[in-house]
Amino acid sequence: MTKSILVAGGYGLVGSHIARHLRQIMPDAKLIIAGRNPDKAADLVTELGNAEALALETNAPEKALARAGKLDAIIAALQDPHDKLLSYALTNGIAHLSITRAVLDMASFVAHTAHADLKAPVVPTAHWQAGILALTALDLASEFKAVDSIAMSALFDMTDPIGPMTVEDAGHFFGKALVMKDGLWTWVDPDAEVTPITIDGETFDARPMSTLDTMSLRPATGATDISFHLGIANSRGTRAGSAASHDMQIVIKGTDADGTAITRTRLVSDPRGQAQLTATGAALAVQRAIGGDGQPAPKPGLYLPETILDAGAYTARLKSDFGILVKDDS
Repeated sequence: MTKSILVAGGYGLVGSHIARHLRQIMPDAKLIIAGRNPDKAADLVTELGNAEALALETNAPEKALARAGKLDAIIAALQDPHDKLLSYALTNGIAHLSITRAVLDMASFVAHTAHADLKAPVVPTAHWQAGILALTALDLASEFKAVDSIAMSALFDMTDPIGPMTVEDAGHFFGKALVMKDGLWTWVDPDAEVTPITIDGETFDARPMSTLDTMSLRPATGATDISFHLGIANSRGTRAGSAASHDMQIVIKGTDADGTAITRTRLVSDPRGQAQLTATGAALAVQRAIGGDGQPAPKPGLYLPETILDAGAYTARLKSDFGILVKDDS
């Protein structure tokens, strides 16, 4: 059965990449590119095929969404400050995925969802890159009998196609950060926890940041030290004379099946930059949430990407289908 997916903010940088990835992995899907200025979606609609533009205001989206007809999923690739897109999805049994929530913005989302009679999956991604970091970390953790610590980090290149990080961005990203230390959730001041990180030979200062990856990996692995750090430096793409890549690193410590202490380090890098990587994570999560991969969709409920996707198959797919580098060092 043909799936119908609405991408709110679908002609923006990340939203347009989500639409293109959806067309790649779900060639028969109907795509609705929604936003305040539908004329800006004209070229993308032509490029995608089996797509249409829709005028949409997030402060009062109900009539526009009703005109879109039967929907299988709504992707919020823009801010939904009044939870209107979420509310419409919950009321009408439509799967919902948001990529714009931060950890500190999750309370209203969870409360709204908990009070609803869910008829479809709801998948918030207050993750780094819409779940890609958490899933590749879980794949790496499968090599361990016991996981003690997970240190995740990302390098943001100021020449990334998504645009330079602004002072406002930095203030949003680097508020008090929630990390797992010695088995306890701890709020830390990012400026007091600046840490030198080396990714692919590039050393830079990084600050801790709250993401759902950190929270989710605690119950998934039992690790007692978990953190995510973000810093600004030259990416491996820029250093090679190419376009800026988005580079992430995962360092896991623990023991193997024989009880021997081991450390594994994984580099995850998209040569096309952060917007493409986020879009990949969002597209794969939505495909799974609505059964667009040919398998039965999850039952109605509140999910994270890493709770509905197989980490091993997912990581393999990142490499084979999307050209994302996943490289391990012992």
